[in-house]
Amino acid sequence: MPTTTQQVVFLEGGAVAIEDVEIPDPASNQILIRSTRSLISAGTELNILELSATGRGEPGYSMVGEVAQVGRNVEGYAEGDRVLTYLKHQGAGLITIDPDLPDEPTYAGHIPDDVSDEDASFVVLGDVALHGVRRAGPGLGDSVAVFGQGGLGQMVTQFARMAGAYPVIAIDLLDERLALARWSGATHTVNAQREDAVAAVQDITGGGARVVFMVTRTPKILPDCMRAAAAGGTISMTGSPPGTVEIGLQVELLRKELSIIGTYQSMYPREPYHMFQWTRAANRQYILDALARGEFRVDRLISHREPYTKAADLYAMIERGPAGWLSIILQWDQA
Repeated sequence: MPTTTQQVVFLEGGAVAIEDVEIPDPASNQILIRSTRSLISAGTELNILELSATGRGEPGYSMVGEVAQVGRNVEGYAEGDRVLTYLKHQGAGLITIDPDLPDEPTYAGHIPDDVSDEDASFVVLGDVALHGVRRAGPGLGDSVAVFGQGGLGQMVTQFARMAGAYPVIAIDLLDERLALARWSGATHTVNAQREDAVAAVQDITGGGARVVFMVTRTPKILPDCMRAAAAGGTISMTGSPPGTVEIGLQVELLRKELSIIGTYQSMYPREPYHMFQWTRAANRQYILDALARGEFRVDRLISHREPYTKAADLYAMIERGPAGWLSIILQWDQA
């Protein structure tokens, strides 16, 4: 029989609602997943919420759940298996298992026993952070500055430190996030409300950071990132800033010979080849394994664990600004 569940949706005009949705029985090549946890990706979903002023939006792309039904032709999955998927914020959903299409939207990754549902819900967003660090390529002893210490920025900070970067400078406007950045691996912190972040980075690094990560939704931060970079440095745009910004071409960009790179992990090739081994699937598996080993941690990044029925209140909190929250988990096994 079809499954009736609920889904978080953004209605035209910007309202957040919970709607019923009917999920059909799985086809022979599908599995039915019942959700337990999903992670709000605040930057991307705030962009979707703002766009919903003129149309409907369906947020979410990192859902963890259990396999409830398995199609007769599906191999490698059994009822009760815990999996990570790209499903929206919804109580259940279907995944088509196609060995010729191992990536989204057919992805359902098995979760190791040593990794909790909450921790696993960070893996898709963690892939964004890891891709940004891989693209920028900081190595042993390279100086790094990370502008923005939300959940994504905290993971960028952690991966940069794991890569051997030093110093790793975390920049934000909130002391609460900067304190947590120390736990995430930052060696130095800068509150940009109280001091000149560019001058602080230049002072700590002796002239500028070799790699600067822009992990904010605020386009106007890009010029500061450029000024904070060393000559020949790299600026990695790892956040999701909408809109435009004016930058200085001659002094800030040309004379310093900077590289500005965009990072968008959906551009990965589906299959590895000799010049590129780190596909999305490979990155996700690395993160799951690192979580299981305790080498990568996200538990302290969670500020709110709430039933999905409180989604409207949670998005209203996000819209008010960054104070008082960090990473938000929606619970689907309680209302």
